[in-house]
Amino acid sequence: MGNHHAREIMQRDDARVTAMCDISEASMDRLEVTLGMDSADVQRYNSVDALLAGRELDAVIIATPHTEHADQVRACLHGGLHVLCEKPMATTASDARAFIDAAEESGKILAVAYQRHGDGKFIRTRELIREGAIGDIRLVHVVIAQDCLHVFQPGATWRADPKLSGGGHFMDTGSHVNDILLWTTGLEPQRVNAFINQEGTLVDVVTSVSVEFTNGAVGSLSYTSLSPEWREEFTYYGTEGVIRFGAAEPLMLHRSGEDIVLPRTPASGKAPAQNFIDAIKGEAKVQAPPICGLRVAQLTEAAYASAKSGKPETVG
Repeated sequence: MGNHHAREIMQRDDARVTAMCDISEASMDRLEVTLGMDSADVQRYNSVDALLAGRELDAVIIATPHTEHADQVRACLHGGLHVLCEKPMATTASDARAFIDAAEESGKILAVAYQRHGDGKFIRTRELIREGAIGDIRLVHVVIAQDCLHVFQPGATWRADPKLSGGGHFMDTGSHVNDILLWTTGLEPQRVNAFINQEGTLVDVVTSVSVEFTNGAVGSLSYTSLSPEWREEFTYYGTEGVIRFGAAEPLMLHRSGEDIVLPRTPASGKAPAQNFIDAIKGEAKVQAPPICGLRVAQLTEAAYASAKSGKPETVG
C-alpha cells in the first residue's frame, strides 16, 4: 500500500515523496523502483525517530503492520506532521482515542485510508439513508467472503502474527466492511455477541457477529477467508424499504409499495492520498476522518472480547 500511495502522489505537481522509512531495505528498494527517476533525492530511514529528526517534511503516510500504528501515529502527529494511516487505524479503542487527542493537540490532519469513502456507490447509499429513503433501519445483514486463508497460515505473512496484525480476517478486511456499515448507516453498536474460528491459525479467519444498535436495530455480520469466491454484500432493512448493494452488485433501493430502482451514483471522490493532500491544502474535507477509525476499533475490540468471554459484550 505504501507503493500504491506513492504512485498517487507522483500524479501531482504540488506534492512529492521526499523520504521513506522501513526496517526492511528490500521494501525500500521496491519503493525506489516505483518512484523511478523521482527516487534520486529521496532519503531513506530505518526508524521513525530518525525520520522525524531528518529531512523537513509536511506529512507522512503510514502503511505498516497494524499494531505498529500505536506508536507511529502519535510520534508523527507530535512531530508536527499530517498523517494518513492505513486501515485499521488502530487495533484498540484506547489507541484510537489517543490518536484523535494527538491530532487535536497538534492541529494536524489525521485521516484513515478507507478508499470506499470516495466510491460513488457508498456515497449515494449514505445520502439515501440520511434522506430517509428506507425510514428507520431495523435490521442489517453483512457478508464478506474471500479466498485468503493462506495469508493467515502461521509464518506466511505478518498478518498471521497477532503481535503485528492485532487479529486476523475480521481485523483486516473486516475493517473495511465494518467501516462502511457504520459510515453509511450512521448506526452505533452498543452490544455484540461474537463467535470466532481460527481453523488451525493463530488468528481469526471465520467470524460471526450479532449486533444490537443504540436505536434498537439488530444485525448479523459474517466474515470468512475460506470461500472459493469473493462475495461482499450489504442489506439494510428499514421501516419503509430496503437497500442492497455489493462489490459486484449495483445499488438497489426498494421502497414499500414501489418498484425496485437502481439509484444513479455520483461521480466518485478521490483516492485517499489525493484527498489527504487536498485536505492539507484546505481544498477539501477529509473523506475518512479518525472518528471512523475509532468506531471500527470499538466494534472490533468488543467482538474479540465477546468471542473470548463467550457472552455478549458492550461496545465502548
